[in-house]
Amino acid sequence: MFSIAFKKFVNLIFLNLTFIIDFKAVIFNQQEHDWSGKTILVVEDDEANYLYFKSLLKKTGSRLVWKKNGHEALKTIRENTEVDLILMDVLIPFINGIDVTREIRRQKNTTPIIIITAYTSKEIKQNSYMAGCNEFLTKPVLPNELLKIISKYFYQSQGAFVSEESII
Repeated sequence: MFSIAFKKFVNLIFLNLTFIIDFKAVIFNQQEHDWSGKTILVVEDDEANYLYFKSLLKKTGSRLVWKKNGHEALKTIRENTEVDLILMDVLIPFINGIDVTREIRRQKNTTPIIIITAYTSKEIKQNSYMAGCNEFLTKPVLPNELLKIISKYFYQSQGAFVSEESII
């Protein structure tokens, strides 16, 4: 009845509307997240994606450190023991995000790593977990989903148990 192109267009519109509605909900609920004193390393070569994370996390009080490639990320991890969480893209210059994750774990670093990528293959996901990531999300990641996962690790690090309902 409808062409494949039309169905894809409708799905794209639906996803964009869902994303906008979710983002607006986050803006009004963001006061709940006080991550003052927390540092998040964002390993992402695409400036638009970094700016998205920056705008999403702005009201949380967390400090963001942006690195655009694998070499910079590893240098930052070696020199800065105060990183509380890492948001890692897979396709980054010099050393890919999976190899960076593997190297971080080789250094006995237990900082939570959330891989966020546009690549959705089972192989990429499996390799990410085998390298040592804690979570695997696909782009575009919905704001509430990301905040919920970050909250899980920040509240765990404080030794508090938080139910899913109380996070968001």
